[in-house]
Amino acid sequence: MFQCMINSRQQLLLLIYLLMPAAILAQADTDTGKAGELLRNGKADTATIHRMLRVGEAFLDKPESREEDMNMGFRMAEEMESRSRKINYLRGLGLSKLLRAKAFRESGQAEKGRTSSEQALQLLTQVGTAKEKAQAIIELGGTYSNNAKDLPRKIALYQQGADIFLENGDELSAAQLKEFIGDLLQVNGNYTDAEQVLQEALSIYKKKGYERLQGLYSILGEAYHGSNNFVQSLRYNLLAVETAEKMNEQGPLMTTIYNRVGLNYYSVHYYDQAFDYFDKALAHARYLRDTGTVRTLLLNMSDALRHRGEYSRSLDTLSATGKLGPITESDQMVQANISYLKNYMALDAWQKAAPHYEYLKKIPEDDHEDKGVVQAVRLAIAGYLQAAGQFSKAEKYVRDYQRGMKEAPGGLVRQSEGEYLAFRADSATGNLASAITHYQRFKQLSDSVTGTNQSKQLDVLRLQFETERKDKDIELLTQKSKLQEISLQKGRVFRNVIMGGIAMLLLILALLYNRYRLKKRNAFRLEKQREAINAQNELLKKLVDEKEWLLKEIHHRVKNNLQIIISLLNTQSRYLDNADALAAIKNSQHRMYAMSLIHQRLYHTDNLGAIDMHWYIRELTGFMQESFDTDSKITFRINSEAIQADVVQAVPLGLILNEAVSNAIKYAFPGDRRGVVEITFKKNGAQYYLLSIADDGIGLRDAFLPEESGSLGMSLMKGLAEQLEGSFHLNSTANGVTIQVLFSAKSIHPTT
Repeated sequence: MFQCMINSRQQLLLLIYLLMPAAILAQADTDTGKAGELLRNGKADTATIHRMLRVGEAFLDKPESREEDMNMGFRMAEEMESRSRKINYLRGLGLSKLLRAKAFRESGQAEKGRTSSEQALQLLTQVGTAKEKAQAIIELGGTYSNNAKDLPRKIALYQQGADIFLENGDELSAAQLKEFIGDLLQVNGNYTDAEQVLQEALSIYKKKGYERLQGLYSILGEAYHGSNNFVQSLRYNLLAVETAEKMNEQGPLMTTIYNRVGLNYYSVHYYDQAFDYFDKALAHARYLRDTGTVRTLLLNMSDALRHRGEYSRSLDTLSATGKLGPITESDQMVQANISYLKNYMALDAWQKAAPHYEYLKKIPEDDHEDKGVVQAVRLAIAGYLQAAGQFSKAEKYVRDYQRGMKEAPGGLVRQSEGEYLAFRADSATGNLASAITHYQRFKQLSDSVTGTNQSKQLDVLRLQFETERKDKDIELLTQKSKLQEISLQKGRVFRNVIMGGIAMLLLILALLYNRYRLKKRNAFRLEKQREAINAQNELLKKLVDEKEWLLKEIHHRVKNNLQIIISLLNTQSRYLDNADALAAIKNSQHRMYAMSLIHQRLYHTDNLGAIDMHWYIRELTGFMQESFDTDSKITFRINSEAIQADVVQAVPLGLILNEAVSNAIKYAFPGDRRGVVEITFKKNGAQYYLLSIADDGIGLRDAFLPEESGSLGMSLMKGLAEQLEGSFHLNSTANGVTIQVLFSAKSIHPTT
């Protein structure tokens, strides 16, 4: 995921603009006439020099920077320097150097203004005011870039400027400068220092009663997001949304704020909420006609849709980016190709995925300047190659990614994906010790992102924010209702006075008073009833939430216990030399994994009552293929519809699939014989599901009868079919074996 941000140079220009004298804001037409008058006036006095400074700054601060305006700024600086030298006015000389440095910056040549800034600082330190000295320091800081080499010097200068403002009582200017320092630090990955400086700025703002804090809250949220503190990040990003909407923010900052909230939710796998905020950001970017940001947000929305399993919508959203014109930014091009690649992989459209894989292969070879983008590309390529069964090719990209982590570690989500791919690479090459280490790291990182405690805190924070907004809306509506009621009462009283006279007025007042008392009594009774209903609803909601968290924790613990049993069986097998015992242990491990996979899926989804069989069949078959090391002699064809099966039915289905596939791998293709195993899971009519496992192997012996077989696997499959209240059919010919299980579908009761 990549994100749109306000350009750092634009922020600096805005900041310096806020620090300049109010006289700079003179009208452009007046400035032109005043400039000509000042240049014609040969009188060299200090007042004229200061007027020249204000006029020069006004030209430089026009909304549209034109070449003639920049030239006028340079000309005013030269004339100020000439007149200051005539009367030996050192302060005027320092201000002329300061104006020249500003002109270089405004004309896009900030580095050329460094000498002028240094001279201005030297002179204004001796004879200038504290604010002029601070402005010189800020200008000098602006001549340094944001790269790792220049950034420490740049931040040190801005900090000096902030200290001067604080010493001289200009706390708001100091806070604005600290806010910019914090933004520089978080952009360059120094999140701890960024959080400290930004908190200092926030403290000053609150002390001074400054309300436009949406920009600062958004930067704070980004800093905490960078340090993987997702709860604090969401807290400050939601504060940014609340403050920006309260302040009626209409500029590009509003787009950035909505986008950052979306990225926050995306990082913790809350894809529904992420999509909603990306959609809000998109609407605002379209309102501003910001095509580049619109494209970025469409790419982000496409990623969120893909993670929700809506691959067709994700591809449609990607296609919409192409209608905006050709993509010119390399980062957006990379993100689009990664998204296309992963969507087509999920849809098994390998032919369509291939061109995007070929494009991405060139990125690491071209030495792309953004190392974070290169790391994302390496993971995408490795995932594609592993999914295609090319583990030897994928290993290079996995290792390159691991070496690149020192320079660009990325967030927890990317690190988790990297550890999982490394686990699969080591498993494929037989490096089991390293595979276990990578799998343990993968689990730690995954649990860090989706941990139960953090999820609770995020849910509470989100609900609290939404509740506060609803309460404010209710309060506003209540106030409007009261105003309308007062207005109506006044109208009635006025009409009664005119038409009825004093006698009628007394009667009407008595009736009104009686009605008021009845209304008040009814309102009081209704209010009590509403409070009771709300209290009951809150209690029920808490019970539902606790049940959900408890169920997830149960699935998590069951999955972990099954993994422990698998590990114990694996350890026990090392001390056995009996082939039948080893085979029995391995079969038991496979059955344990088939059940563990279901509980793992349930722990990571919101719907605790159903399993996506399309995903489950592919994952289980892939595990079986890797466990038996079939190389390429057996081809698996999976034809599974997107069916959500009840958990009670998913477990026996997984065990049947495990037994059937194991038998096909072990017995259907002896020696070097090649073949195909085809797995089908689909609806058969309106109320039935059909699971079919067919191979084109040697088949069973002629005298084989399933009902007379003493095989544990065959007995298990028949027993599980009966548990499903379905039928079990086995058909063996010279062209292979087909196993079919037909059973009725249970209705699914979602838990969320």
